[in-house]
Amino acid sequence: MSTLADAAQEIEKTLRLRTLILGLQFFEKIAEMECIKNLRRPDSKRVFCQIITQARTYGWTIGIAVEDLIHNSFCPAMLGLYERPTFMRDGTYKGSIWFENKADAKKYEDSMPVIPSGRFNAVAIGPLSSDRLEPQIVLVYGNPAQIMLLINGLQWKDYERLTFFCVGESSCADAIAQCYLSNKPSLAIPCYGERRFGHTQDDELVIALPPPSLERAHDGLKQLQRKGVRFPIPLFGVQADPTEAMPDVFKRYHSMV
Repeated sequence: MSTLADAAQEIEKTLRLRTLILGLQFFEKIAEMECIKNLRRPDSKRVFCQIITQARTYGWTIGIAVEDLIHNSFCPAMLGLYERPTFMRDGTYKGSIWFENKADAKKYEDSMPVIPSGRFNAVAIGPLSSDRLEPQIVLVYGNPAQIMLLINGLQWKDYERLTFFCVGESSCADAIAQCYLSNKPSLAIPCYGERRFGHTQDDELVIALPPPSLERAHDGLKQLQRKGVRFPIPLFGVQADPTEAMPDVFKRYHSMV
């Protein structure tokens, strides 16, 4: 098993994640994707958040091309599988529901991160622990405490203050496309569509990571565990003296103030 697959399994166990950590691998040729062992293909058209949920809950490795996705969604364009048509660029499409006017809808469409079209023709997604993919992006779903600790693990070494984005109605773009374009971790709040069609739960967030970042987060989580930082986070009384629950080093500095 690869180091990345090992890291995914250990993080799933350490953070007690409800669903599996996923990898996304992009392909220039559909035939290359179809060489993956035990690959599944959709039996009817889907939106991508449905594919994500099948992979993270059922443990399937699923391959898709543009013909597997509903064309009047942003999914295939966000994944770089085709060029957005004019009605998805000028505010016509989203302006009919999500915004006061067409001008605001166009601002949204202009701001949305998308993977450039013309290079990829297929995408496979599946559990990292199955070790079938060589992913360019990793997806982790968890509650706020789990995702916070994952970020803490990521920041253990070579600290960086992370910045995240929200275009509104497209968490896939905020997570997957943003991560691909920036090569940095990208946290997203699951959107209305992902909740309705992908069944993402009210307590879930999603973070997309470059694969080396997952391994770094894994190493950092191990160090934090040694310091006593674990999930689930133990609660301490809201009316108690908080210094009683602080590590000794914090108590020393507290007494100096």
